[in-house]
Amino acid sequence: MKLTEEQQRFIKKEFGLLSNDFPEMSADEVRCFREKCFNIEVEEAAKADNNNSAMSRRGEVASDLVDIIFAYLKSSNPVAV
Repeated sequence: MKLTEEQQRFIKKEFGLLSNDFPEMSADEVRCFREKCFNIEVEEAAKADNNNSAMSRRGEVASDLVDIIFAYLKSSNPVAV
C-alpha cells in the first residue's frame, strides 16, 4: 500500500502505526483500522456541518485512507472487503 507522507504522519499520530505495519496485519485488523478512519471522517464531517464549514484536513485524510484501505483489502483478498 503506497501512502503519501501526510497519510503516513496521520496514521502515526492517530494510531501509532507505520505504513509497513499493514502487511503484518490480518484482514480483520485492517478492516478495524479502516472503520476507525471512517469514524474520524464522520466525526469531522459532523463538525464541519455544525459549523457550516469545510471538512478539516484530518477528516479529508481519514476519508482518503478509507478509500485506499478498501482498495488494498479488495486487491489482496476480494472476499475480505
